[in-house]
Amino acid sequence: MPQHRWTRQAIIQEIHDLHTAGESLQTRNLRQIGYGGMLAAAYRDPSLGSWRAAVEAAGLDYKEVAPRQRKWTRPRIIATISQLHQQGKELSYTAVKQHHPYLLIAARRADTFGSWQAAVEAAGLDYKEVARR
Repeated sequence: MPQHRWTRQAIIQEIHDLHTAGESLQTRNLRQIGYGGMLAAAYRDPSLGSWRAAVEAAGLDYKEVAPRQRKWTRPRIIATISQLHQQGKELSYTAVKQHHPYLLIAARRADTFGSWQAAVEAAGLDYKEVARR
Protein backbone atom coordinates (compact mmCIF):
# COMPACT_ATOMS: atom_id res chain seq x y z
CA MET A 1 0.00 0.00 0.00
CA PRO A 2 1.51 3.34 -0.99
CA GLN A 3 2.06 5.85 1.80
CA HIS A 4 0.34 9.17 1.24
CA ARG A 5 -1.80 11.77 2.92
CA TRP A 6 -5.27 10.38 3.53
CA THR A 7 -7.67 13.04 2.27
CA ARG A 8 -11.40 12.46 2.23
CA GLN A 9 -11.28 11.72 -1.49
CA ALA A 10 -8.29 9.37 -1.14
CA ILE A 11 -10.10 7.44 1.62
CA ILE A 12 -13.25 7.11 -0.50
CA GLN A 13 -11.27 6.02 -3.56
CA GLU A 14 -9.34 3.42 -1.55
CA ILE A 15 -12.61 2.08 -0.11
CA HIS A 16 -13.88 1.63 -3.68
CA ASP A 17 -10.64 -0.05 -4.75
CA LEU A 18 -10.62 -2.41 -1.77
CA HIS A 19 -14.28 -3.28 -2.24
CA THR A 20 -13.78 -3.91 -5.97
CA ALA A 21 -10.84 -6.18 -5.13
CA GLY A 22 -13.12 -8.18 -2.83
CA GLU A 23 -11.33 -7.16 0.37
CA SER A 24 -13.27 -7.14 3.62
CA LEU A 25 -13.89 -3.61 4.86
CA GLN A 26 -14.04 -4.66 8.50
CA THR A 27 -11.71 -2.49 10.55
CA ARG A 28 -9.92 -5.51 12.02
CA ASN A 29 -9.10 -6.82 8.55
CA LEU A 30 -7.96 -3.41 7.33
CA ARG A 31 -5.59 -3.01 10.29
CA GLN A 32 -4.14 -6.46 9.61
CA ILE A 33 -3.37 -5.61 6.00
CA GLY A 34 -1.81 -2.23 6.74
CA TYR A 35 -4.63 0.30 6.47
CA GLY A 36 -4.56 1.53 10.08
CA GLY A 37 -3.53 4.99 8.91
CA MET A 38 -6.50 5.25 6.58
CA LEU A 39 -8.88 4.19 9.37
CA ALA A 40 -7.43 6.79 11.71
CA ALA A 41 -7.70 9.45 9.01
CA ALA A 42 -11.38 8.61 8.48
CA TYR A 43 -12.03 9.21 12.19
CA ARG A 44 -10.04 12.46 12.16
CA ASP A 45 -11.67 13.86 9.03
CA PRO A 46 -14.35 16.31 10.24
CA SER A 47 -16.62 15.51 7.29
CA LEU A 48 -16.49 11.77 8.06
CA GLY A 49 -15.77 11.21 11.73
CA SER A 50 -16.05 7.42 11.62
CA TRP A 51 -15.26 4.42 9.48
CA ARG A 52 -18.96 3.77 8.95
CA ALA A 53 -19.44 7.32 7.64
CA ALA A 54 -16.48 6.86 5.27
CA VAL A 55 -17.90 3.63 3.86
CA GLU A 56 -21.32 5.24 3.45
CA ALA A 57 -19.73 8.33 1.83
CA ALA A 58 -18.27 5.90 -0.70
CA GLY A 59 -21.86 4.91 -1.53
CA LEU A 60 -21.69 1.44 0.04
CA ASP A 61 -23.99 -0.22 2.55
CA TYR A 62 -21.90 -0.51 5.69
CA LYS A 63 -23.86 -3.47 7.07
CA GLU A 64 -23.24 -5.33 3.83
CA VAL A 65 -19.52 -4.66 3.31
CA ALA A 66 -18.30 -4.38 6.91
CA PRO A 67 -20.69 -6.43 9.03
CA ARG A 68 -19.98 -6.83 12.71
CA GLN A 69 -18.31 -10.11 13.40
CA ARG A 70 -20.61 -12.61 14.99
CA LYS A 71 -19.76 -14.03 18.36
CA TRP A 72 -17.55 -17.11 18.32
CA THR A 73 -19.86 -19.83 19.62
CA ARG A 74 -19.02 -23.53 19.93
CA PRO A 75 -21.02 -24.38 16.76
CA ARG A 76 -19.41 -21.55 14.81
CA ILE A 77 -15.91 -22.63 15.88
CA ILE A 78 -16.63 -26.23 14.85
CA ALA A 79 -18.10 -25.11 11.52
CA THR A 80 -15.09 -22.90 10.80
CA ILE A 81 -12.61 -25.66 11.64
CA SER A 82 -14.56 -28.09 9.42
CA GLN A 83 -14.65 -25.56 6.57
CA LEU A 84 -10.92 -24.91 6.80
CA HIS A 85 -10.26 -28.66 6.86
CA GLN A 86 -12.45 -29.18 3.76
CA GLN A 87 -10.49 -26.40 2.02
CA GLY A 88 -7.27 -28.27 2.78
CA LYS A 89 -5.96 -25.57 5.10
CA GLU A 90 -3.33 -26.47 7.64
CA LEU A 91 -4.86 -26.73 11.11
CA SER A 92 -1.77 -27.14 13.27
CA TYR A 93 -1.64 -24.82 16.27
CA THR A 94 1.20 -22.83 14.68
CA ALA A 95 -0.58 -22.40 11.34
CA VAL A 96 -3.86 -21.37 12.93
CA LYS A 97 -2.08 -18.96 15.26
CA GLN A 98 -0.53 -17.30 12.21
CA HIS A 99 -3.47 -17.31 9.78
CA HIS A 100 -6.58 -17.45 11.98
CA PRO A 101 -5.63 -15.98 15.36
CA TYR A 102 -9.18 -15.01 16.34
CA LEU A 103 -10.39 -18.57 15.76
CA LEU A 104 -7.58 -19.90 17.96
CA ILE A 105 -8.28 -17.39 20.74
CA ALA A 106 -12.00 -18.22 20.65
CA ALA A 107 -11.38 -21.97 20.72
CA ARG A 108 -9.05 -21.70 23.70
CA ARG A 109 -11.46 -19.63 25.82
CA ALA A 110 -12.71 -21.46 28.90
CA ASP A 111 -16.35 -20.93 27.90
CA THR A 112 -15.87 -22.66 24.52
CA PHE A 113 -13.35 -25.53 24.36
CA GLY A 114 -10.46 -24.50 26.60
CA SER A 115 -7.84 -25.67 24.08
CA TRP A 116 -7.18 -25.88 20.36
CA GLN A 117 -6.93 -29.67 20.60
CA ALA A 118 -10.39 -29.95 22.18
CA ALA A 119 -11.89 -27.74 19.46
CA VAL A 120 -10.30 -29.77 16.65
CA GLU A 121 -11.53 -33.01 18.21
CA ALA A 122 -15.03 -31.54 18.66
CA ALA A 123 -15.00 -30.95 14.89
CA GLY A 124 -14.48 -34.69 14.45
CA LEU A 125 -10.83 -34.50 13.43
CA ASP A 126 -7.84 -36.41 14.77
CA TYR A 127 -5.72 -33.81 16.53
CA LYS A 128 -2.50 -35.85 16.22
CA GLU A 129 -2.93 -35.98 12.46
CA VAL A 130 -3.78 -32.27 12.25
CA ALA A 131 -0.80 -31.32 14.46
CA ARG A 132 1.60 -33.35 12.28
CA ARG A 133 0.87 -31.44 9.10
